[in-house]
Amino acid sequence: MAGEEVTTEERGDPVGLLDLAEAMRALDERATHEDGPQALQELVRLCIERLPGARWASLTVWRGGHFRSEASSDDVATRADALQYELGSGPCVDAVLDEPVYVTGDVSVDLRWPEWGRRVHADLGVASVLSQRLTLLDDSGAIAALNVYSDVFDAFDQRAVSTGLVLSTHGSLLVTALLARSRATNLLRALATNREIGVAMGILMQRHQLTRQQAFDVLRVASQDSNRKLAVVASEVADTGVLDIRRWPPQVGPS
Repeated sequence: MAGEEVTTEERGDPVGLLDLAEAMRALDERATHEDGPQALQELVRLCIERLPGARWASLTVWRGGHFRSEASSDDVATRADALQYELGSGPCVDAVLDEPVYVTGDVSVDLRWPEWGRRVHADLGVASVLSQRLTLLDDSGAIAALNVYSDVFDAFDQRAVSTGLVLSTHGSLLVTALLARSRATNLLRALATNREIGVAMGILMQRHQLTRQQAFDVLRVASQDSNRKLAVVASEVADTGVLDIRRWPPQVGPS
């Protein structure tokens, strides 16, 4: 009837994948305006909300040879991840480095990760895990995985894996976009910093008749002596035209 809500079953979508895809689309749109970490937190929240049997969730990112949990639903997920990073073994580590999907219905007896499974079950109450790699569409070298934990044995069936596939597909686009935004922000920050350093060097070169290398050395020594970042010292010189320095580098002195 008009005005009545149509259920997912009536739309031929008994597992609610259309609703999940819509939720992820809305998250992607908000992520273009919101803080990156908040968007990732929303992603792991959706994992718990939409995956049957899910109790805890996290997002693992491997970058520069190190694992890091970029988002986590709570301390249990964070600790379950950290133990895998410590041991170099576990479903989320393997999902990042080996096969794209890992499911276990009883971590305490899974021979693939015997020590991690025994400890995470005894210490944190984790019974089942679903980990899926995110396919990132960039050249950053980063690899990510969604990790979903349950305190129920055999919590993740084929329906959960299918739902997890939708989450990981949309999550891949989200993480890719956020990594690209982070790189762009860092690039702009680096360009601004270099510009400030260049301006400060020009002031010192003109005022004290220094070469480029000498001007940079003066800024470096001033940074070391004042225990401040070189960019901060350079910005101060660019703003005031004056450098407060206690010691000049060897072979460089005030004019």
